[in-house]
Amino acid sequence: MRMLKRFLCLLAPFLMAAVPANATTTKAAVFPFDFHDAQQDGEIVPQYNPEDQRRLKLVADELKALMEKDGKYAVIDLAPHAKEIEAASPFQQCNGCEVPIAKEAGADIAVTGYVDKISDALLSLQIVARDTKTGELTKTMSAAINGNTDELWLHGVRYLWRNRFNVEAQPK
Repeated sequence: MRMLKRFLCLLAPFLMAAVPANATTTKAAVFPFDFHDAQQDGEIVPQYNPEDQRRLKLVADELKALMEKDGKYAVIDLAPHAKEIEAASPFQQCNGCEVPIAKEAGADIAVTGYVDKISDALLSLQIVARDTKTGELTKTMSAAINGNTDELWLHGVRYLWRNRFNVEAQPK
């Protein structure tokens, strides 16, 4: 037992050095993604494809999983704010109306997503993040998706995560 304590005392400074002193976790409110299907334009009551609706949840859930796995983000549960979210959406048209909801939920950033389906062969995925203290845009990004499958939608959100969302600003 004495040897174990001595070993841990010797190891402690190295373990402390492995965790940066300024390491902080950003609390993120990731809202349900919005959807526009150009093929439904002009319809009084659009009949969205259930597969597209399922994929919206799939990519939002994937973004949440990537954020949690990274360790820099803690995704806030927005379930208690479902009525407010329903009333405020679609978020791509409200110019930051998600920010007060995210702030009330305890988040540092509000993240929204939007898929614009031009056709089954061409879609655009956009992700936006806003600071909940100021309402300012902190990140905006988009990716073209050439096809309408789970894997292609997931590829789009993973690409944005790797190459846009999770990239620190480069010094000039």
